[in-house]
Amino acid sequence: MASGAKLLALYDAILAISQQMREHAQADEWDALVDKELERRQLVAALRTELEIAPSPLNPAEQTQSETTIKAILSLDEETRKLAERWMGELGEKLGSIKTSRRLQNTYLAP
Repeated sequence: MASGAKLLALYDAILAISQQMREHAQADEWDALVDKELERRQLVAALRTELEIAPSPLNPAEQTQSETTIKAILSLDEETRKLAERWMGELGEKLGSIKTSRRLQNTYLAP
């Protein structure tokens, strides 16, 4: 049976990795962010398994703590998502510029 302490530890571990993911996004370290996302998925899977075993093992204080942690995780995810969207937009602009450059080269430099 899952214990409240075990569930809270999983939530805290997910929070810690979410913070690291945001830091990697802020530093444009996308490969490291993906690695952390894979780690986090494993923790989320473990959390789901624990919750399936015992759906409501948290006392009211633990429930409040878990809700606070979940809100923090969601906030970090939102920040990380915005940073990733910004980066993807910049990458799209660069790719568009490269395509335009190639078209111009093919048009004006072709034999």
